[in-house]
Amino acid sequence: MVELKNLPKAGALPYAEALEDIVARLTASSRHHLEDEFIRYALDSAAIVANTDVQGTITYVNSKFCEISGYSQMELLGSNHRMLRSGVHGKDFFRTMYREIARGNIWHGEICNRRKDGSLYWVDTTIVPHLSDRGKVDSYTAIRFDITARKRLEDALLSSKEHLDRIANLDALTGLANRRRFQEHLEALVRDQAKTGGSFHLGLMDVDSFKEVNESFGHYAGDILLQSVGERLRPLGGDRLFIARVGGDEFALILVQATDAEADALFESVLDAIRAPMPIGTSSRRCSASIGVATYPQDAKDAESLIKAADLALYHAKSLGRDRAETFEPCLREVVERKAAFLEEIEGGLAHDEFELHYQPIVPIAPTGMVSLEALMRWRHPRRGLLTPGHFPEGFEDPAVRAALGMFVVERIFRDVAALRGQGVPLRRVAMNLTNSDFRSDAFLDRFFELCAATGIGPDQFCVEVTEGMLLGLNQKRVERGLHRLHEAGVEVALDDFGTGYASLTHLRTLPIDGLKIDKSFVANMVTSPEDRAIVRGVIDIAHSLGKSVTAEGVETAEQVDLLRRMKCDLLQGWYFSKACSVDALAGVLGGMPQVGAGRGRRPATGKPVSVDTR
Repeated sequence: MVELKNLPKAGALPYAEALEDIVARLTASSRHHLEDEFIRYALDSAAIVANTDVQGTITYVNSKFCEISGYSQMELLGSNHRMLRSGVHGKDFFRTMYREIARGNIWHGEICNRRKDGSLYWVDTTIVPHLSDRGKVDSYTAIRFDITARKRLEDALLSSKEHLDRIANLDALTGLANRRRFQEHLEALVRDQAKTGGSFHLGLMDVDSFKEVNESFGHYAGDILLQSVGERLRPLGGDRLFIARVGGDEFALILVQATDAEADALFESVLDAIRAPMPIGTSSRRCSASIGVATYPQDAKDAESLIKAADLALYHAKSLGRDRAETFEPCLREVVERKAAFLEEIEGGLAHDEFELHYQPIVPIAPTGMVSLEALMRWRHPRRGLLTPGHFPEGFEDPAVRAALGMFVVERIFRDVAALRGQGVPLRRVAMNLTNSDFRSDAFLDRFFELCAATGIGPDQFCVEVTEGMLLGLNQKRVERGLHRLHEAGVEVALDDFGTGYASLTHLRTLPIDGLKIDKSFVANMVTSPEDRAIVRGVIDIAHSLGKSVTAEGVETAEQVDLLRRMKCDLLQGWYFSKACSVDALAGVLGGMPQVGAGRGRRPATGKPVSVDTR
């Protein structure tokens, strides 16, 4: 209602003007009232609206409030707003909200309420305090919007994220933590212990028999084995032990709050748990594991270095026979660093053309036979002089460097053979020593045949020598395929150091082997040792009965020559004839070699019998 105060006094204005002023005021009041009603209508159409007094008693609700809550207007009016509490929010939540609106401030937030049927709904809520003429809060108006669908979507996304986090941090096969989670945990632990001055033990474990189980029973059996290992590790150590599968058959164990003695006992209990028979398919099998242990901060002060230290200890445990736990020692790091530096030096030697091939004659017993050569690697080291492979064995322990050395040999041997042909030096074949790395891919063999085509030097001009150890192990099939490919092209295949390895005589029957090379350890004492003499004679007889030729290595005296000739050995090689020499000196060496039939007492080319590693 329009208040008619402050109206113009009679006589102050003409009557008509006073009436017009009253009408104008009534019209303006009516217009403001209509605008307020329209705003309330629009708000009711879009929002959930309720009024309460300062005690929380509901004094007004609109239809949308009734719809979302499930209560009728009659049930809501006069009731306290606490009837809608869901229990999702704690006392502190409401205490903070009430404190804010009681001060006359507008509060905004998200609230979960409970419907009449017990289900929950979420509302985006703004509570506006109403101030009396004296400036005190006398009521509240709450304006809400339904955000239940959005909250459900957020919950679904959160659940999905948690699921993805689980996938990202757990190993699917064993249910243990995976490498990612292990790395995060280890780095966090290092940071925490660095602040507190604490320590912990890291163990890296490999299942020794995993590859054998995979090969013998298949990958499914290998998976069963890994799952069994995971199940046996879980109960050990309690909360102090963090366990992860970090790849393949490798597990990581982090032990906190333990002395060195307690750690030793724990890791020994791990080995005992693995040693017990494990079910593999329909049978059970005994397995073992090797563990390398490093301690923070004694052995390393960062996560990466600690892993390397544990890995070195693991490698050491394997080298000592496996089925054991070994702790890290600084000398292990020194050995690895020294080896890494030496491998780098070998790579530099290859890059700077410091390697070369020397050749040792292989002389036939038959007077009409042609001489063959064996190519032997030499490193003309800038500080240490001319080195044989026995002085840099590290190069043949690393597969990648070994393969690079193999590629050097095949490139250089074609260049040298072409030079010898240009000098008119007659040769039967030139032998080169191969390793497993030469067969790890087709690169070596492909390059060999490319060079044959490019130089016109046929495969029948070469012999490849392989050791018995190459015919065993994981790469056996690949080596066999490579040897068949070479042999079918005309390359002769010789089994080197025969009698010193583990090869079966079956290999002589099943593989394309043309000849055997008797190791010099048997030749050295054959003149005075009946046992060695019997072994040499037996090898020659077996080889000849199988249609194979025989080469005796390490021949140093005329007595050995005479004895081997009478045993009908086919080929002789050693310092009696010549030590290995450079390709430039080879023509002169071949012209001055003693003949096989020269008789007893002829001194070897070096002046006296010597026993050296010609490799």
